[in-house]
Amino acid sequence: MPVDNVGTCFACGKKNPHGLQLDVKETPGGVEFEFEPPQKFEGWQGIIHGGIVATMLDELCAWACTARGFDAVTGELSVRYRQPMKVGHRVKGTGRLAAVRGRLLLAESRLTDENGNIIAEARGKMMKA
Repeated sequence: MPVDNVGTCFACGKKNPHGLQLDVKETPGGVEFEFEPPQKFEGWQGIIHGGIVATMLDELCAWACTARGFDAVTGELSVRYRQPMKVGHRVKGTGRLAAVRGRLLLAESRLTDENGNIIAEARGKMMKA
């Protein structure tokens, strides 16, 4: 299955005015981004919607695969929420490819607050595209 990044992805696409427009960068251990979530992604007052949090974690898993030379799509994503993500507070996201098992890629991602406290983390079973 071909996957093409044409810039309209909800999570990272710079051509998507309604999306997150995450700026994911490669690191020696995987990928990362910093992001200050705006109110437009709010669920409960002052708290970013859990689906948006999951989207960020999923994006980190996908980019972690890409950084290692694999185009991949998500087969399964398991998310553990530890504390709310607050509107307007800077977060850091990190992701890494943990294992390659044939067509299956196992990725991990994490979001932390400004003090390094874990907001949420995920394990992704990614399929090579």
